[in-house]
Amino acid sequence: MTSLERTVYDMVRLVSLEAAVVAFDAALRQIAWDAERNIYDEERAERFRAAVRERIAAHSGARGIRQARFVVEFADGRAQLPGESISRLWMWQLGVQSAQLQYRVDLPDGRYALLDFCWPRLGRWAEFDGRFKYTDSTVMSGRTKEQVLLDQAQRQQAVEDTMGWRCDRWGFAQMATVDEFAAYLRSIGLLGR
Repeated sequence: MTSLERTVYDMVRLVSLEAAVVAFDAALRQIAWDAERNIYDEERAERFRAAVRERIAAHSGARGIRQARFVVEFADGRAQLPGESISRLWMWQLGVQSAQLQYRVDLPDGRYALLDFCWPRLGRWAEFDGRFKYTDSTVMSGRTKEQVLLDQAQRQQAVEDTMGWRCDRWGFAQMATVDEFAAYLRSIGLLGR
């Protein structure tokens, strides 16, 4: 057994770039995301990031260290799912403008929505829809797939009514490869031709 810090340090050096970003994002989320209040503790995240940076600095010639240096700076614990992490990485690689993650929109009825990706200046937001949302009993909380879809549509409509922003959705079906994801992003106007 190794500590989370050591495990993440090893992973960000030795696995694919996508897996490294997913792992570091997940570690930061575990450390810095307050699920009860839905807020991200930047200081806790930075302390963990600094500890991994120290390991990287102490092993400057180690295998995969360049990738580790990138990942330690790129990682963001606001990413909730692996698909969000990979989406963010591929959007960055493709030159898509950086999105704000888990952007909070206060709704008129007193509720709020956290948007996976948001570009306020563009009047756009996007959601990564993984299959688990429609199959995982914990996430579904006793709802049917149809109720989950209805709740999702109502939430989207509430955000659109409140902000006037366009919503796009994607999942792994649009992300079989980075080229397919690029084609999808072009089709919705987030990536230039």
